[in-house]
Amino acid sequence: MPPVLAGLVLFVWLSGCAVSSHDSGPADICLTIQGFPDQVLLTKIPLPPGGEFSLSFIHSVSMTPVRDDYRLENGKILQISEVFETHGAGLPSGFADTGVTGWEQADGKFIVRLRREIERLVVRTDRKYQNRLTVSGKEINLNTWEDQALELTVIPCTSR
Repeated sequence: MPPVLAGLVLFVWLSGCAVSSHDSGPADICLTIQGFPDQVLLTKIPLPPGGEFSLSFIHSVSMTPVRDDYRLENGKILQISEVFETHGAGLPSGFADTGVTGWEQADGKFIVRLRREIERLVVRTDRKYQNRLTVSGKEINLNTWEDQALELTVIPCTSR
């Protein structure tokens, strides 16, 4: 799909997200996606009650999928888990790692439970690593924009 068409499809999809699902009422907290460090706003997405979202990508060394799960707590972004298939460079290695509260294995995957406050959530995108954001079961292709660093922040949906 040409980049212009992909951007239009994403814009149309996100336009339908101005209000969260009918049973949860209007969304009041949004996740922004903006360029980093230029802070150019690319889009904002309403978060569901509980403020949960996930980022996924293909690990650059093991070439296997990784999913990082987050939620909002007291206005701050917390990483609550990391799910991966192959343990390797750049992934949590033990209980001594910052914020690790537990480890488990299920369905052939490692699951690291975390309570890690994220001061600044910057994602470096690269098409070959299939960077995705999932909010309320909907997947957003972060590679819609050119390979770059993207910052995700939390704001009231009426801001900007």
